[in-house]
Amino acid sequence: MTKNRSLGSKILVAMIVLVVVILAAEGIVFALTVRNATNMLTDSSRDLSETIMKSSSAYLSAESEELLMEMAGQKADVADLVFADFKRGVTTVASVAERIYGAPENYAPRTVELPDPERDGELTVQALFSAAADPDDPEIARELALIGNVQDVLLAVNEGQDSIASVYVATESGIMVQADYISAKKFDESGALMPLEAKERPWYRGAAETGEAYFTPVTRDLHTPRLGIMCGVPVYAGGRLMGVAGAGMYLDEMEELVRSVDLGEGGNACIVNGDGQVLFSTFGEGTLAAGENAEDIRLSGDAELADAAGKATAGETGVVRLTVDGVPYYTAYAPLKTVGWSMLVFLPQGTVDAPTERLIAEVDRTTEGAFRNANEQIRHTIYLLLGLLAAGVAVAVGVSVALSGQIVKPIRRLTEKVRAIEGDSLDFTWDMDTRDETQTLAASFQSLTHRMKDYIEDIETITAENERINTELTLASEIQSNMLPSVFPPFPERRDMDIYASMDAAKEVGGDFYDFFLIDEDHLGLVVADVSGKGVPAALFMMASKIIIGNYFMLGQSPGQVLETANQAICATNKDGMFITVWAGILDLKTGLLTAANAGHEYPVLLQPGGRFELIRDRHGLVVGGMPGMRYREYTLQLQPGARLFLYTDGVPEATDAGKRMFGTERMLEALNTDPGAAPREVLKNVRNAVDAFVGGEEQFDDLTMLCIEYLGPEAGGKEEEKE
Repeated sequence: MTKNRSLGSKILVAMIVLVVVILAAEGIVFALTVRNATNMLTDSSRDLSETIMKSSSAYLSAESEELLMEMAGQKADVADLVFADFKRGVTTVASVAERIYGAPENYAPRTVELPDPERDGELTVQALFSAAADPDDPEIARELALIGNVQDVLLAVNEGQDSIASVYVATESGIMVQADYISAKKFDESGALMPLEAKERPWYRGAAETGEAYFTPVTRDLHTPRLGIMCGVPVYAGGRLMGVAGAGMYLDEMEELVRSVDLGEGGNACIVNGDGQVLFSTFGEGTLAAGENAEDIRLSGDAELADAAGKATAGETGVVRLTVDGVPYYTAYAPLKTVGWSMLVFLPQGTVDAPTERLIAEVDRTTEGAFRNANEQIRHTIYLLLGLLAAGVAVAVGVSVALSGQIVKPIRRLTEKVRAIEGDSLDFTWDMDTRDETQTLAASFQSLTHRMKDYIEDIETITAENERINTELTLASEIQSNMLPSVFPPFPERRDMDIYASMDAAKEVGGDFYDFFLIDEDHLGLVVADVSGKGVPAALFMMASKIIIGNYFMLGQSPGQVLETANQAICATNKDGMFITVWAGILDLKTGLLTAANAGHEYPVLLQPGGRFELIRDRHGLVVGGMPGMRYREYTLQLQPGARLFLYTDGVPEATDAGKRMFGTERMLEALNTDPGAAPREVLKNVRNAVDAFVGGEEQFDDLTMLCIEYLGPEAGGKEEEKE
């Protein structure tokens, strides 16, 4: 006979089955919810890591490239300024020598001593001769006494630059006048003065053959282990080569400049000459190590390195990514235009990527820790559920319901909040006090999103600061433009002249300026100038120079006096070694007589009535700010009614196209003469159109400034008659 179960047993079994089913269902729901939440958090963490990687890498790469380009440009400009000063000194010596040969009657004979070994180590001027030149020959003696007048400028140039070893002038007749410190080295072992065959030296041959300034390859000094370079500039008189002015300088400053590039651990720099040879380098060994017999890196087996070297030696500027001897680098290059070399700086890619990698690693560590804590808490919860099931069926239903409500609801809420994070919205807050693994996971994720928001805010702050700087540069450009006369016609009541001018800066602010002003009713002051360098320093120097020059004009000084007093004022406070080329003139509006002086500026261009625009090859003085105590020679031009005078800065003839060809003065004259009778405004427009057509889409590298005045004469009416 089958034993019947009691109703209580059935109910108990039913309740047990119900509790088990309910607990199993809750467990399944709990497991699925936790798995979905975990998967979603994993996906969100992975997407967040990818977003951080892309954004951070792109930003850091852009910032690093900009930093490298700026550093390469700055170092190249510093090095180029050294060579430009060196070349300028040699050019100054050549200019003085040409004036001496061009007008020998203006110079008294000067004695030049022979080398004195007792004065070795002291800066002295000595006379040397080739084997074919006889010092006792009357012609040789007369020429030596004449060219001896260059002694003072030789000493001034040598003393003005610490890196210069010697400065000299060598003549076609075999004479050499030299300023240096090594008098004793001019004698052989027997004590006889050795001949010096200057015409066989590379600096002499190069300058004589090219007809312009010539830099020799880098060589090691004959008397010291130091590296050096020489520059020669030809000296002409009456179209005939009289000799070559030259100088030699040590390159210690270039080596120190390369070592001064500070890019942190692994950063490097080098200077490459026009033949692709590494002259100075912080690479101790490998492909880019410096050496006297360094190979042309343009012929390197590494195609990327060879391509970058080719662009650098071609005078280009840029940033590339290269692998040098197995190490990936961000590499920037910029030209040293004076000598045709290039500065290259290298920043390891690992240095740029390190912050992003650290950030991603921190994100991964935080997420992994949160997941570990959550998984540990979930396992504890499962054990608790099993224990409650074994403890008693009577309370299982209540416990399962309560446990389900405590665990599943927060996880579902956490899942909903995670789903809400998308796009640019990173707001995540947790307002439930569950005191369990869900709250730990939520707190970790909240901390993660807050750190990400802080990082994005930092990027936005940096972007805003860059925008502020750009705004200030724009304001500086407006201030600079407002300092220049910009209302045309500037003197509407005057009928005896018409004038128009323009200045287009290569950067936000420029170093060129022009000015014109009535000194009195009958005299018009004219100024066109070009400051060395570019950017904000050149703009500040330009504004100060404009005020100084304008003030001296208004004090009644002549153009030469204005340049002399302005030079003294600028040299007295010119600690940064900046200088300015200036053309200054005063036009008598009654007579048409123009009095002018030129401080190293471009030649003016003049058109007389019925003629064509032609260059006026006036004599140049030294640039303003170059050396105190300079004197500037004045000259006059008689402008007939209808004459036009065109003034400009070197940004016009030196504008370059994609092939690195310069616009030049010949093309400028062609543009001026396309319509010689045009008004000043149209004259400037014709030149600018010709420059733009020649340059094409190439970037403007220098300020472009022009001024044109048409002299109409007193018969045209000095002032407009007042209306009754």
